[in-house]
Amino acid sequence: MIEITFLGSGGGRFITITQFRSTGGFHISASRNIYVDPGPGALVRSWRYKLDPRKLDAIFVSHRHVDHCNDLEVMVEAMTGGALKKRGVLIASKSVVYGDEEHTPAISQYHINVLESVHIPEPGSKISIGDEELLITPSKHSDPTTIGFRMRTSFGDISYIPDTAYFDDLIRWHDGARVLIAAITRPRDMGIPYHMSTDDAVEMLKSMEKKPEVLVMSHIGMKMHFANPYKEAKYIENVTGVKTYVAKEGFRVTVDKKEIAVRTLRPARFV
Repeated sequence: MIEITFLGSGGGRFITITQFRSTGGFHISASRNIYVDPGPGALVRSWRYKLDPRKLDAIFVSHRHVDHCNDLEVMVEAMTGGALKKRGVLIASKSVVYGDEEHTPAISQYHINVLESVHIPEPGSKISIGDEELLITPSKHSDPTTIGFRMRTSFGDISYIPDTAYFDDLIRWHDGARVLIAAITRPRDMGIPYHMSTDDAVEMLKSMEKKPEVLVMSHIGMKMHFANPYKEAKYIENVTGVKTYVAKEGFRVTVDKKEIAVRTLRPARFV
């Protein structure tokens, strides 16, 4: 059984600074514990939903933008027992580790030194984490080093499409995944560069030979938030036939061989 728990579903600068939707990314519990895109609030909301960050084995960061990497260093400190034990894996875009023309690195040399390993993979690379394997996938974003993944598991594949413009090759990389988590930032007829909209999601799903059993919409921007993302999800579902959910804080997807179940957790504590 694999559990995917969302510690937020928001994205973009205005959702991030208002926290109309939390922006903590998501946690995957498989043979190992993996945290994906620890944006603002990742640490606090991990504790809120009894996901002890000290038990993490790996952290994946798609790119350097603050809504995806703000809590990276503190999550590394948790994973390494207060930076006292050399353990854990970081898989991140080049911009996260080295910075770029507009950004400093998202992680210090001090934190890199306490990690067991650091991977800065290109699309097509394969990285094993426990019994699972991550196939690194491409994106077309304003941070050109942005990466996603397709996680191979004994229960089927789980794909993550982070911030990206829609491009046809997305289909080849993600066709056939059982669960597709995608950053769908904008509603219908309101697309912007470097991000996917409802229209893009529909085009992608309709073009897939083997559609996912479940699509989870995440990285909800301000325009999508006020356009009602649940209405957009229903539209995607009606047009494509793919069961579509909108992620929110505490939303959990459980995957086993027979079915994919969803529920929303109650906070265990408020911090």
